[in-house]
Order: sequence, then C-alpha cells, then structure tokens
Amino acid sequence: MKKKVAVIHPEAGFSSSGGSQLSAYEMAEHLATFFDVKLLSSSKCSEHSVVIPCIPRGEVKKAQRNKTIDWLLTRFVSNPSLLIESLTSFLTYTPYLMFKRCDVIYPNNNYGGLAVAAVIRKLFKTPILYTERAGMVSNGKVLRRNLKFKPDCLVVFNQETKEYVHSIAPEQRVEIIPNGVNLAKFSPKGTKYDHGLQGKVLLTVGALNRQNHKRIHLAIEAVSQLTDVSLLICGDGPDVKYFDDLCTQELGAQRFKIVKVDFADIPNVYRSVNAFTLPSEDEPFGRVYLEAMASGLPVVATDDPMRRTLIGKAGVVCDVENIEEYAAAIATTLSTDWANAPIEQAADFSWESVAERYADVINSL
Repeated sequence: MKKKVAVIHPEAGFSSSGGSQLSAYEMAEHLATFFDVKLLSSSKCSEHSVVIPCIPRGEVKKAQRNKTIDWLLTRFVSNPSLLIESLTSFLTYTPYLMFKRCDVIYPNNNYGGLAVAAVIRKLFKTPILYTERAGMVSNGKVLRRNLKFKPDCLVVFNQETKEYVHSIAPEQRVEIIPNGVNLAKFSPKGTKYDHGLQGKVLLTVGALNRQNHKRIHLAIEAVSQLTDVSLLICGDGPDVKYFDDLCTQELGAQRFKIVKVDFADIPNVYRSVNAFTLPSEDEPFGRVYLEAMASGLPVVATDDPMRRTLIGKAGVVCDVENIEEYAAAIATTLSTDWANAPIEQAADFSWESVAERYADVINSL
C-alpha cells in the first residue's frame, strides 16, 4: 500500500502568482507517482485536490486594494493576508487531518501549515516535512520562526542555509533539494506571445509592488542605458501605475509593455523574447530563472550564491545595483550566442529528478 502524503497550501488553485503555491501543486502532481497524495487547498486545481474552505491570502490581498480595508488590517499586523489564511485554514484543515489520517504531512504555506502539522504530529506522531522557501531573507527571521516547529526533515535550497540552520539548531535534520521546473511546459517550442515590441526584448516577471524584494525598477533603469532594447514586464500588483509611469519616463512609450497573463500562457511569453532578468535581493530560490532557461533564454541576475548555482554558464550575474554594470551585462547577454546552454542548465532541475529526491526523504521518515 502506498504511503499517504498530505500536501498543504490553501492558495494552490486560487492564484498562480507565488512560487510556494505553484511548487505545492507541481510537487503533488509528481509525488503522486510514488505515493497516495492529497493536495489540501481552497480551490480545485488538480485531480489530487481536496477542497477545504478557508480564506486564502489572495482573497485578502484583493480586499486590501480597498484603501480603507487595507488601513484597518495593517493597523494591527504587518502581513494580514498570511495571518488570516493561517487562522482560517487552521480551523478547517486540522479537523480534516484528524479524521483523514496520513503518513506524512507536508505544509507549504509557512507557519499556518506548520501549526496544523504540529497539532497532527502531537496527536498521531505524523512526521512533518517542510521546505523553507524564505531562505535567508531578513537575515533568516522567517527561517528561525519556522524552526521552532521542529519539522522532522527541513529542506533548504543551498549549503549556506543548511549551515546556518545547523549553527542554531544542530540536531535539526536538513536536506538540500532545489525547486523544480516543468520541462514539458517550459520549452523553446510552441506559441509565442505577441507583445508588439521592436528590437531585442528583455523580459522580467514579478509582482509589481514597490515594497517587495524584486527591485524591478533596477531593470528599468538598466534598460534605459541601452538603445534598441525593449523591456517586457509580466506581472500585476498594487503599483502597476507607478511602474507604468516610471517606464514611460525612463524608456518612452514605445520601448516597454506591462502585461498580465494567465499562468497557462506564461510559457508563450518566455518564448517571445531574447533574454530574461530579475534583479531581486535575497531571492530564496527563483523558479522564474529556471522557467526562462528551460524556454531557451539566457539570464541576467543578481550576483549571489543561489543565483550562481541556478544560472551556471547560462547567463551573467552582476552587481545589479551598479546600473552601468547591470546594463553592460544585459548588452553582453543579448549579443552572445548561448546555443543550448540555458536548456541544458534547466535540465538539471527537472521536476522528475526533484520529486525522486523528495520521495527518498519521505520514505525515510
């Protein structure tokens, strides 16, 4: 009989704007090869979904677009969307897992899922597998909080994070496993998105929010230093108008476009451009880099250990805060023949190989 694995993420199926919910969905799909998998979410998104009502963070963020509601919510807590999701999912997911027992519980929605998992482990000794997607963001603040739940196995993305965990929790079991990319979905072959931009086109993908760590304004500034290069921004968020105005000011109306597309159409967007960039600060992983490379695109990114591991010889890492250096890296990338290097680099991160490594961990719990 196959082991029963409960994968948790209330946002899975509700939106596709975040890496954790997409990873939860794709992980459930690929782990189903080895186990009896149930993806507990607030919306139906796959044959493995079990829909359990709660208020996912995306629903709260939509409500926060009303300035009055946003003001009321943020008066009391810095991240109300995650708190509300955590509270409401705890009240509904915990009873479900008390009656529908599993062999391993794998929360993907931060402390909300970990709290559910901790109760189930206390009652039934069900082991917890957890992937720390925040990495060293905010000097490891999120990581330290989540370590208090003492998962039976913690998965991190690189050696630096593993060493940090062992420096503060020497007994914690830690495995290094990267995120995966769907090579069947993201490839150079297929329909291209008609963006209408001229010349070489650079793509960036991310939430349009001035308060996050994506730093898309740096990409805009770098492209403004170049000629015959246009910028395609794919994303949505509270600051769309700000970025539209900034692009108009820095690039002119003909050299940029901001688009929002369904997740199913994202592969078409990658295929329609010449290179990809995302100048994030403290990006824990960055699945968009893998999606770009799998689509045949070279990448320009922040020079840090995680980006060097991900990108390898399929692009250029640089000091993106130095706009001249960043612009030069973009120009070099666009003028270089990368052949199959991006595709070959992405192949090392296929979901099939990643799921096999997770399966080994689950079988060991």
